[in-house]
Amino acid sequence: MTTKNLPIYQIDAFSDVLFAGNPAAVVPLSTWLPDDVLQKIAMENNLSETAFFVPVTAGNADFHIRWFTPTVEVPLCGHATLASAYVIFNQLGFEGDIVRLQSKSGILTARRYLGAIVLDFPKQPIVPETIADDVIAALGGDTPVETFGVASRDTDLVAVYDDATIVRSMTPDMSLLAKLADRGVIVTAPGDKTGLDMISRYFVPAIGINEDPVTGYMHCVVAPYWADKLGQDDVVGYQASARGGVVACKVVGDRVHLTGEAVLYLKGEITVSA
Repeated sequence: MTTKNLPIYQIDAFSDVLFAGNPAAVVPLSTWLPDDVLQKIAMENNLSETAFFVPVTAGNADFHIRWFTPTVEVPLCGHATLASAYVIFNQLGFEGDIVRLQSKSGILTARRYLGAIVLDFPKQPIVPETIADDVIAALGGDTPVETFGVASRDTDLVAVYDDATIVRSMTPDMSLLAKLADRGVIVTAPGDKTGLDMISRYFVPAIGINEDPVTGYMHCVVAPYWADKLGQDDVVGYQASARGGVVACKVVGDRVHLTGEAVLYLKGEITVSA
């Protein structure tokens, strides 16, 4: 077992100012560490996501990326990808305008655009599904107008409400929700302010995150839904967490383009044995 010193960055993603958006840790690697070490680093960071990536020397990607919550690895994460792209573009000297990332959700791309970054992610289809009454009660008891399951994540649920106030003011019983829902619950409603097409939140206490502040993956679920409802490809979402964040979305076939900014909060070094 050897000791390694690794660079680490903390980025506020989907925000153009510090202390807003969604913080993610980013740890660039030259080669993969054991999975249990990656998980322990994410647990120690205690943020909703820690992203790790290594260079790819062959194939159609520049890096291979993975994401870990404090308790599990996840197959897709938007804000930690945005944070990773920010680090690649602004801290690691990457010269291109598009970085290609190999992941468990296929090839993802991140593109520089007018000071922001555009992510090209897979659309996350939803299917009608009944949400148990006790889960609705744990969310606060208001009756949604429609409910769905995320087809690619059969334990993620979606509750659609007709009033943004319900979503903004929701105070779920997180301890109860963690027992009732194996993974996450997305709640969404029409936008209630000029320039906002949708309001959403994402609760995931079962995997160590009571509420994710701003979620790229979630917008790949709700953006196609609201784009279809509104009859338009471009929709702007606001994630109404305590930190809050705006995500501009464009639905392009089976892909969703997510545009956001990011800012550097911290850079340093961690020491691990592996």
